[in-house]
Amino acid sequence: MADFKMVINPFAAIVASMLIACVAVAAGTDDCGDLKYRDLAGLLGSSVPATEFVALTDFKDDYEKVAHQASIDYLNANPQLVQRIRDDLGCQDVQWRLEGLSHRLLYAPEQRENVAELFTGYCQEAIADLLDRTGLPNPYCSISTVVKELPNDMHDRGVKAVIVNDLAREYEARYQFSGSSDKHIDIDLSGRIPLNEVGSYASYLQYSEKTRSWQFTRDRRTVWKCASANPYTVLMTPLEETLHIALRKHTERAILETIEGQPGVLPLDQVKAIVEEWLAVEEAVVGGLVHKLAPDVVIRRIPDLPVHWIRDDLATKARFQKYRLLPEGIAWVETHGLKGSICLYAQDPMAVRARLSKNPG
Repeated sequence: MADFKMVINPFAAIVASMLIACVAVAAGTDDCGDLKYRDLAGLLGSSVPATEFVALTDFKDDYEKVAHQASIDYLNANPQLVQRIRDDLGCQDVQWRLEGLSHRLLYAPEQRENVAELFTGYCQEAIADLLDRTGLPNPYCSISTVVKELPNDMHDRGVKAVIVNDLAREYEARYQFSGSSDKHIDIDLSGRIPLNEVGSYASYLQYSEKTRSWQFTRDRRTVWKCASANPYTVLMTPLEETLHIALRKHTERAILETIEGQPGVLPLDQVKAIVEEWLAVEEAVVGGLVHKLAPDVVIRRIPDLPVHWIRDDLATKARFQKYRLLPEGIAWVETHGLKGSICLYAQDPMAVRARLSKNPG
């Protein structure tokens, strides 16, 4: 991740101020249960760095920007290797190209049994609360913390939520170097890159030559980390990913309608731009819903939650383009409510995008 100067934008300060009042109300209510999760936040921020990783997915042949950049950084940091390649090719002016790149996802199991049990219980309870308040169906076949190995139950219906301690991406890349002659040299590089994402749920857009159309496939698994420098981000993850799963089919429909509404076959860069635009819309709606749910679902269970964690989370999101519509999304959900916002997005995501872009509330 790039190095950014920490600047709290005005919107983050406003939202944090609103949530300060929510914290006070939640802490003062009698409906707090036995506060069994009161100490959970501290445990989520005190994880020992993982040392052993296990493969979560198989290697997939696919370009991955961060992995490619890691290889370039390695070559730049090892000029003696590049010089040896020049010497072997017999010339100083060499060309190179990426021949192939594959990568897979790794996970580190959560070894702290008390954290595994407490966080799993929190996720199950928080999601049940979310579903009750929104009226959404339960998308999960299971929610569990991986302690030793990943259960092989992907044949079950529904999405499997897998809770892990840490995530990383392992990659293998092959680069071909050539000079003025026909001779070339292949160099294989591999490495492991830490993933800063706390949660993810993936859809895959592919073009079918058979049907001459774009088609989506969805992951049957969502992966959540139970450790982060900001525990609030971890506590929000099960809510965020559940809402992404619930809204994704409407986002996919809107993406396909946008692509099909363009003349001819769009080049890949234009398709990517359409996907990224709709990702920002979905993030805004999900972020607005989470903001609305946070006092009753999260803060009520953990009333001692430090407000600066919320402020820091908002400031971090403000750095990234995919969250650029988040302020508009929070205002829009405040206007239409939980169920109303979900219903409007399901009925007409195009209209929601237009409203968020114009920021009418």
